[in-house]
Amino acid sequence: MIKHILTFLFLMPILHNLSAQQSDAKDYIISGNQNYMEGNFTKAEAQYKSALGEDSNSIKGNYNLGNSLYKQKRMDEARVHYDRVIQNLNATNSDKHKAYHNIGKSYLDEKNPEKAVANLKEALKLNPYDDETRYNYALARKQLEEQQEEKDEKNQEKKENQDGSNEDQKDSKDNAEKQDEGDKGENNENQKPENENGQQPDGENGNEDGDGKAPENQQITKGSDGKEKSSSQPMNTERQEGLLDALRQQEQETLKKIISQKAQKVRVNTEKDW
Repeated sequence: MIKHILTFLFLMPILHNLSAQQSDAKDYIISGNQNYMEGNFTKAEAQYKSALGEDSNSIKGNYNLGNSLYKQKRMDEARVHYDRVIQNLNATNSDKHKAYHNIGKSYLDEKNPEKAVANLKEALKLNPYDDETRYNYALARKQLEEQQEEKDEKNQEKKENQDGSNEDQKDSKDNAEKQDEGDKGENNENQKPENENGQQPDGENGNEDGDGKAPENQQITKGSDGKEKSSSQPMNTERQEGLLDALRQQEQETLKKIISQKAQKVRVNTEKDW
């Protein structure tokens, strides 16, 4: 009995100090709330920090400090204190729901819908009937879909630009190959045929500054039989003799005609004179 009394007497100062600290933390929180309602978020922040100095595990102190930092656009710092509420073993589902909701809202304001969706989804698990949470969750989902569509469009555009660039490179390569082939064809056309000595005709040692003309293509003239004639082809002996005989016969016939014509002329003249 005496032992229990001594223990109680030993714990009384500790409990008194703890109660006094909680009371001081509560006073700071009340003062901070007043500043918050007046829109003085800097003073509210100071009061909440003082409250946490008395009781670092204060759920209200961390949550309200997170709100005052959120109002000052200091999102990273605000999320730290919201997370402390979530990790607090004494926090209720309602406390955790509000902390998850505000974390999701902070990411939504920063145009980070992916993290916003994740935290708002956790908030809905704790309270699926909160209309504000459901609205923000739907808005975050919509922003996430729009970002994904925009990302897909950029990737598609990038792919099309790359394909177009590759096509241009291919066309340039094809044009270059065609140009090379054309240059080779022109070079071949500009080359003159060489004779048996390895020299180009009408020039000196194959140079193009010779005085003669390049050989022209043979053409069939109008009225010809389309057969090429050559005077350089040698005749055999029989053909030569046959041609000579034909010439002799033709000469004889021509001579006879001349004699006959002269004889007729003499007869006519004689008759006319007579």
